[in-house]
Amino acid sequence: MGESAKVGSIDAIREFREALGSFVEDARNALTAVEMENRRLNEWVKNTQRLYWLNEVKRRREKMNEIRGELHRKKLSGAGETEAKEAVRIANHRLRVAEEKVEIVKKAAPVLQHAIDEYLGLARPLGDMLTGEIEHCMALLERMADALDDYIRVSAPSNSTK
Repeated sequence: MGESAKVGSIDAIREFREALGSFVEDARNALTAVEMENRRLNEWVKNTQRLYWLNEVKRRREKMNEIRGELHRKKLSGAGETEAKEAVRIANHRLRVAEEKVEIVKKAAPVLQHAIDEYLGLARPLGDMLTGEIEHCMALLERMADALDDYIRVSAPSNSTK
């Protein structure tokens, strides 16, 4: 035991432990917030957006059939078809856009899931470290500070008698 520790302040050890505790709490909260946001986003893409665009395709297909029926009636009656043809073109374009959105959502869902899985693969070790190793280090710092307090109490009376 030729080496000795030079501790300037036991309070500094406790302050560092408190700061470390605040960091752990903030980091855990951040990990939880990101996990919740990932779930919300995944739900939004896989369900909300998918169902929305599937319903839009159905609604726009019905509208397209309605407009085509109107065009057919105008052809039979010999009335002006120009506006009806333009309405069919617009409705057809809107239907194609909705169908494209369905495909985009179908393709985006697995890409998003892969990104979330990749993030979780990197975040889990941090979460594990915050729960295991850092908590162990915080307990060790507290034991060190308590041991130094005990050492000071034991060695203080012998210094005052000399």
